[in-house]
Amino acid sequence: MIKSKENGLVGGALALTLSVFVVKIIGYIYKLPLSYILGDEGMGYFNSAYSVFGFFYMISMGGVPRAITICVTEARVKYGFGAVDKILRISLKLFLSVGIFFAVVLMIFSGFFAKIIGNSTARFSLFCIAPSLTFVSASGVLRGYLNGMMRVKEIAIAEVLDGVSKFVTGLALALFAVRKNAPVQIISAYTVLGVSIGAFIGSLFMLVCTKNRKPQEKTEQKCEYEIHRIEIVKKILKISIPITLSSAVMGITNIIDLGLIMQRLKSAGFSEQEAVALYGNFTTLVVPLLSLVSAFVTPIATASISHITSKLARGESSEYYTLLKQILSLTSALVLPIVFAYFFFSGEILKLLFSDASAVVAEPMLMIAAPSVFFSAMLIMSNTVLEASGVASAPLISVGAGSVVKIFLAYILIGRIGILGAPISTVFCYFVSFVISNVIMRVRLRLKISILALSFVPFIVLILLFTVGKRFYECFIMDNGNALNFLIFSAVMAFIYLIFAVVFLRKRLRGLTYYVEIAKNDRDTL
Repeated sequence: MIKSKENGLVGGALALTLSVFVVKIIGYIYKLPLSYILGDEGMGYFNSAYSVFGFFYMISMGGVPRAITICVTEARVKYGFGAVDKILRISLKLFLSVGIFFAVVLMIFSGFFAKIIGNSTARFSLFCIAPSLTFVSASGVLRGYLNGMMRVKEIAIAEVLDGVSKFVTGLALALFAVRKNAPVQIISAYTVLGVSIGAFIGSLFMLVCTKNRKPQEKTEQKCEYEIHRIEIVKKILKISIPITLSSAVMGITNIIDLGLIMQRLKSAGFSEQEAVALYGNFTTLVVPLLSLVSAFVTPIATASISHITSKLARGESSEYYTLLKQILSLTSALVLPIVFAYFFFSGEILKLLFSDASAVVAEPMLMIAAPSVFFSAMLIMSNTVLEASGVASAPLISVGAGSVVKIFLAYILIGRIGILGAPISTVFCYFVSFVISNVIMRVRLRLKISILALSFVPFIVLILLFTVGKRFYECFIMDNGNALNFLIFSAVMAFIYLIFAVVFLRKRLRGLTYYVEIAKNDRDTL
């Protein structure tokens, strides 16, 4: 096998992870001057537009990139690039039409949606953010195509371009509106227009990438049989709809859960002010740290889809099985240190980011919720395996069951033990979803892969490392400690674990790069 550095899974995952990190940093920096320019009222309009946009974004995008990735990968392996081009043309026309439809609906009924969310003046911002739905729909198809062709780094560049363009044009338009002495709702609308411009630039870059073919992609190849338009559309919808629904279920569950916290805290005897404070503490300090895992896992999952699908399409069952073990092992090795850090040093981590008073309240919640990081990460990867292997409806079942458990436990526990019931219900939610996904994976795919067995060695090493490290920290650092000392201590702990990973997991990770890096001569044989 000739290794291709550009198209390897590890390189692609790292590129996507870096792009996610850069975009998050840009987003954080973006909000600082924006909040100063718009003020609380203007940010209200801005965030209202984003809330409605997020709903339409989920409907128009949803599972489309993953569905296109799977279809493109299968067509590339089985039929050649002629079939891939046909899938790209048909899906781009279909979802571009969907995007235009939703954009027009949001523009025409912007006033209606603004009244629904109780912010009628936000209609100007909704009108200006509507065109982005067209570009987002197109970029979903292009993203899936490039991923299916294993050109993940181009997707990462597009995401950064999108974020930078939104940042630059949004601020420039906001300052322009301020100089024109426009009212705050119009300034917000100008600012939101930057989102549409950023989405356009990101999708335009990916479109150029699809036209800029690699040498091996320029050779037109005939399909063994004609792939019909209806067949392509049906397959894309069959994959994308369950993925979209599973995302919608989890999103709705989180909204219900967060609303439930307030209600149950009041019924447990807390005043409205106390309930609001606990709710704000949990959602501001704990939830973002738990969600941080997606920044590490989602890029690996995204980059893995085309590799898993290609192994399956070629009928390489042995390499397919080995690849899955290695991807799950890598994910476990990356996520487990975060779990142990949240459990053993929740207070220290929170005090690095927030005030001591808020950190003390959030510390037990983060400690209790720490295991959910592992279960949610492995759930993402298990569902990715199921989707790439043709069982796209399974994640909807597992996520739905976990959501029911979350709501039920939150209702019971928060009423009895207060806010600590929220992190406990979160752990059980992801645990149940994780177990169901793995059962389906064993039954439908006949894969007897024990994720717990794959995680056993790093789990034992981390128990020893963090037990000794915690004791050392309490004896020699904590009393005279400060943020810098804790950061140095954390770096030493990370270095020790890295040595373990190099020594004990080297063969597993080296095998991963060997099996998943795409050979140049592999493509030529198509």
